[in-house]
Amino acid sequence: MIQTNEIGSKSNQAQRVEDYFSSPYSSALVWFGVCTFLVAVFLASQLGTQAKFFDGMPIEKQPGLWSAIGIVGMLIFGFFQMLQFWFHRNGLQAPGFVAEVLTWLRAGEYVLWFMAYVYLVPIVGYLPVTVGFLMLMTWRLGYRSRAHFAFAVLTGVLIVLVFKSFLQVKIPGGVTYEYLPDAVRSFFILYL
Repeated sequence: MIQTNEIGSKSNQAQRVEDYFSSPYSSALVWFGVCTFLVAVFLASQLGTQAKFFDGMPIEKQPGLWSAIGIVGMLIFGFFQMLQFWFHRNGLQAPGFVAEVLTWLRAGEYVLWFMAYVYLVPIVGYLPVTVGFLMLMTWRLGYRSRAHFAFAVLTGVLIVLVFKSFLQVKIPGGVTYEYLPDAVRSFFILYL
């Protein structure tokens, strides 16, 4: 039971055991938090077998480093979210179940955009897909001026140049690059 103190604000001292299990959060938020934390625990249990770590190799060059960082982050933030569910009984109510599910589905739209981007890079090529993706995202986010689209194109070209040319990240050349003339094909595959 939540009490009102002498100032008029709510106190979060429980009077009964059942009060520890009440939550101001909607059931969707609690279920999402619990499921995310359980997925993080499962991924952490698989980390040693699925992500590779080699003896004698510096930590920053380990193939499983970023997977481990992501999973540890999921565990830490998920743990604190579980603590928040357990202890935080005062505060704003989460939106209703349907509104919250729609919010998560709207955020999932960008996951689908990114998956399409990853799917198209080996087919069309890194440069055209990156520039096209940034222009599409510029339009999707509501920017319509030529300056915004020009900035998206410039950003896309710079991203490709930095990752492929300077950092020499091995990104497969697009299948469409095979149709270019011989003189330009190898340049596009190696640097764009």
